[in-house]
Amino acid sequence: MGYLFLTVPPAMDSPPPPPMSVARVTPATYVWLSVAVVVLVGAGIAVGQAGVPMVGGIRGYPRVPGPPPDVRTLLRQLGVGSVAWYATALSLPVLWPVAAAFPLTQSRAWRSLGVQVALVAVLVGVAAWAQYAITFRGAPSVPPFSAYAQIAIGANALPLLAVATMANVVEARRRAVRGSLEAGRLRAELAESRLVAVTSQLQPHFLFNTLQSISTLIHRDPAAADAMLAKLSDLLRDVLRRSRRALVPFADELRMAETYLDLARIRYAERLRTTVDVPAEAARAEVPVLLLQPFIENALRHGIGPRAAGGEVGIAARVDGGRLVVTVWDDGVGLAAATTEGTGIANARERLRHAYGDAQSLDVAPRAAGGVTVTIAMPLRWAAE
Repeated sequence: MGYLFLTVPPAMDSPPPPPMSVARVTPATYVWLSVAVVVLVGAGIAVGQAGVPMVGGIRGYPRVPGPPPDVRTLLRQLGVGSVAWYATALSLPVLWPVAAAFPLTQSRAWRSLGVQVALVAVLVGVAAWAQYAITFRGAPSVPPFSAYAQIAIGANALPLLAVATMANVVEARRRAVRGSLEAGRLRAELAESRLVAVTSQLQPHFLFNTLQSISTLIHRDPAAADAMLAKLSDLLRDVLRRSRRALVPFADELRMAETYLDLARIRYAERLRTTVDVPAEAARAEVPVLLLQPFIENALRHGIGPRAAGGEVGIAARVDGGRLVVTVWDDGVGLAAATTEGTGIANARERLRHAYGDAQSLDVAPRAAGGVTVTIAMPLRWAAE
């Protein structure tokens, strides 16, 4: 087995899919949101301290209330029943969609911040007016709204700002997760498209070499050439049926390889012997389509072909932990000196890299008993039933 002595252009990748619009959440966004939370908490503490009365020059603090005697008192202590409590609860369905529509991303942070602050200001004003109207409804003496607003706006501003901040934090996290998932999907689709593109380049190369073999037999052995055409028809039908998929079950790949070896037997006759050792467990694994063909072709063309006595080509596979290890070997003339990789092996390396990244390996080495051994290791993935 040897290499194809051809100089070929690098594989052309298919164009990547159009970029999707993914909301970009930068670290600065989380910093600003964290600062906002700290400011709100600090403002609440400051307001609470300022409200502690001074008695005789000494700051007086209220006693810690005891446990509520009943559920009604507990709810009142929690704020349930107050306008501020209901205003805060009812504002969430409004603030959350606005936080999603106007995210605090780097490109439009100030615009989005202005929209959200304006909305919170409107909600605070509406809550203060509602609180004023409900509190003094039917009262004999009603103070002006401007005087009451100083208390009501302060009581409603902090809860509403806290809800707005919470909505932005959750929405920013959701956008970050969604962006990460979409980026991962785009990388997978790009790798798939490149793998299909390299596979489509391999099919004409394989077809031309097979047709060349048939052309050699047409005048010397017409019957053998006719038999090769029939086998080639079966093989192409099988290849085309699976060419839309970049990955296929190893059992299907092995069946196509055996058909290709049947083609070779017609040409080489008794000069070619084959061995296949693939357990059922390995046959259920998933591999790139037409993975074996270039190595079998090299074994026949450069390993067995130059020998008058011919030789043997073997295919073996095994499951080794979480990896599938595939071996293609021959007992031919071996590696020639100063050889360079040609179309078959170069395409195989490219396809394996696109399918599995750095988790795969392809080694071509001399065989101890003569010939060449190609060893391919890849992550074990089970094919769908």
